[in-house]
Amino acid sequence: MSRYFFSKLIALLTGIILLVVAYIHNTNSLYYLSGDAYGTSWSISSSEYIADNHKDEIRNIISDIDFIASNYKSESEISQININFSESQFISKDLFNILKIAKDVEIVSEGFYNIMLGKVSSNLGFAPDFGQKVVQKKISSYELDEKNNSLIRYSNNWFDLSSIAKGYAVQKIHDYLTSNNLNNHLIDIGGELIISGTKKGEPWNIGIQNPLATIESSTITINNKNHDFLSIATSGEYRNYKFDDKGNKVTHTINPKTLSSITNNILSVTIVNETSATYADAYATAFNAMGVKKAIDVANSNNIASMIIFKDEDNVDIIYSDKWYDLFL
Repeated sequence: MSRYFFSKLIALLTGIILLVVAYIHNTNSLYYLSGDAYGTSWSISSSEYIADNHKDEIRNIISDIDFIASNYKSESEISQININFSESQFISKDLFNILKIAKDVEIVSEGFYNIMLGKVSSNLGFAPDFGQKVVQKKISSYELDEKNNSLIRYSNNWFDLSSIAKGYAVQKIHDYLTSNNLNNHLIDIGGELIISGTKKGEPWNIGIQNPLATIESSTITINNKNHDFLSIATSGEYRNYKFDDKGNKVTHTINPKTLSSITNNILSVTIVNETSATYADAYATAFNAMGVKKAIDVANSNNIASMIIFKDEDNVDIIYSDKWYDLFL
């Protein structure tokens, strides 16, 4: 065998080995995007390559929802509605969709979900007041005119969309990806999740945070082996709370019946929805405000998959709705 032929053979074998290594790497690696938004972080993991034009559109979606629903930007659509009271006004299509879903959840939750508690939230220090008076003395709601795409309200109570906007953004990103044949992904914005398709042929696995753990640890793992799509939302007071000057714990979830922070024994609520991250996000907050018994009753009456971690005297327990067992057994 000549030296020339031998060198050519070595080069060919090396090339084949490199191709095999590259193939193995590509079939086992995920494409990953991430950034900051809504006072938290977002990420997308996908087994499919997401081109630059799709990356730009995803960032545009996140930015657009921020300028519609942010309580912290005075120029956002919802902040302008809050500051400049009008009984009836035209609103954007996205805001209309958000408010429509919020109204559905308000009705199903028997009023335990109400997004017109923005002044209470601001007064408790969880949102800015923009130099306005933030005294809220009563509960109120709103109506939507679908024909004219308009909002009708009868009080100057403020909207607070922090319990639904992230879920809406997650859903909108998922809809965009699937419309472009990018069906296999995990989307996460501040703990509001969608798992879709597979992770290199295997189901996506999601760990639900143990609310009492001092380090990141999972209480239970959820996967979508029996479902092409699942949205997952968790609400709890184990991270977002403060203490007032009397040492009382003040939480970001407000009970609409009392107009004050919730005081029940729920540690966290996880909702799994087979069609919508927006509904999952809103229901998680609603059930968190209800208390254990009411939340399970409403979940079972409306076929909602929920897992509630709660403190029972000195013990921590978990209770599941009937729909949860239907999804995962």
